[in-house]
Amino acid sequence: MSERYWKIWSQQVRSKLGTLVEIGEVRNSPGRMSRFRYLQRFALVVITRGEGHYSDEAGKESSLSTGDWILVLPELGHCYRPNYPGGWDEVYVMFEGPVFETWREEGVLSHERTTGHLGGQESWLNEFRDALLDENSSPLTRVCSFQRLLASAMEGKNKQVITAGEGNPAWFADACRLLSRPHFTAEQAAEELGMSYETFRRWFRGHSGVPPHRYHRQQIINLAASMLDTTELKSAEVARNLGFCDEAYFSRVFKKVTGRSPREYRSRQESR
Repeated sequence: MSERYWKIWSQQVRSKLGTLVEIGEVRNSPGRMSRFRYLQRFALVVITRGEGHYSDEAGKESSLSTGDWILVLPELGHCYRPNYPGGWDEVYVMFEGPVFETWREEGVLSHERTTGHLGGQESWLNEFRDALLDENSSPLTRVCSFQRLLASAMEGKNKQVITAGEGNPAWFADACRLLSRPHFTAEQAAEELGMSYETFRRWFRGHSGVPPHRYHRQQIINLAASMLDTTELKSAEVARNLGFCDEAYFSRVFKKVTGRSPREYRSRQESR
């Protein structure tokens, strides 16, 4: 697996309308965000490769893939990450200022619209690079260019949001929670939700883009990676805690998902 690459292209592009606090790119994101975090400013994140998941304390959940965007709102607890370490690339802009507060006051930036899909990814990214990274342009021009890019993203395709109260199926949010449990299976999730497994598998794949078995495996390996990052547990103990029949099988599944064995993963993390 390739090394993580994080490049800050520009910082503190200030104008009277607002400020582009930081513009950057992350490749091969390690995906360590496992709990809600809180920012004091806005941010727009665009996934340029890979797939993953978004959730926030307002109850929103959404699967993510290439071309999707995430809107981070000040002080709204949120969590997003690729489905496996190194599993996506992104570009991002952190921003703040009076013009963006007006956007929020008018309801354009709101917790009801925190994910979506770009209408034309390639052209959007080209304009992103041409307009925002041109240091010969004035700060005001760059802030206004970003507003145009932000509007273009917001007017693109809505990304289906999974909640219990906005016309979307509550069972899907419940399914995602059930499939994040280490000792649970897709068949058990279907039974818990009162569905036949075939119906559950078909509906789940239609909403998430992946079969429930694969989603479950990705969630458990994400949890395993977090345990390897944050605890001193040995690989065999992690495997046992997550319900794997033996360490060898756990190691094979972990390597298939992440590209390296648990030992290689932990050694690489420790060397950073």
